[in-house]
Amino acid sequence: MEHLQPARESAEYAELVAEVFVETVRKAATKAMHCEYGGDEITPSLMECLQYSYLHGASPIREIACGLEVTVSAASQLVDRLVRKGLATRRESKSDRRQTEVELTPAGAELVKQMRQRRLQWFERIVGEMPESRRGSFLDGLESFLKVALAGEQNLDRACSRCAITHAPFCVVNRLKAERSGTER
Repeated sequence: MEHLQPARESAEYAELVAEVFVETVRKAATKAMHCEYGGDEITPSLMECLQYSYLHGASPIREIACGLEVTVSAASQLVDRLVRKGLATRRESKSDRRQTEVELTPAGAELVKQMRQRRLQWFERIVGEMPESRRGSFLDGLESFLKVALAGEQNLDRACSRCAITHAPFCVVNRLKAERSGTER
């Protein structure tokens, strides 16, 4: 059976390139997230939980579960593991004593900073090796894609929950939110 080659301008080729791009970035992020603390491996799922807490500050487990798109039970188990490792603490919520909030310890925050630095160094190396004339086009293309892909998304905050950067006015998601609601993230 003969397989036809997709045209470079086709959606099929764009989907294939996007798939390779996503997988390449995912592998690099997973590699950057791999680390040890106190002789124990910090799994990517633990690091995602740490990063969520780092970005959002003290949060109830229900919010962590929502942000990580896992069950409350799974988020609770992740938090339990982080607490046992001394990377996070649980404390009574200031606003509702029936709830507990999870907060990173200084060691947990430092681990996230190190991981983010490794990931940033990888991106800096890759972008630095791209021809300077193509860097703006690369970002323009990604932002254009996201603007269309997220147009129907009702909760744009979900797109932000794991992006790992401080909210910036130039961010495509922030601009979409501002266009939609008249408020910036």
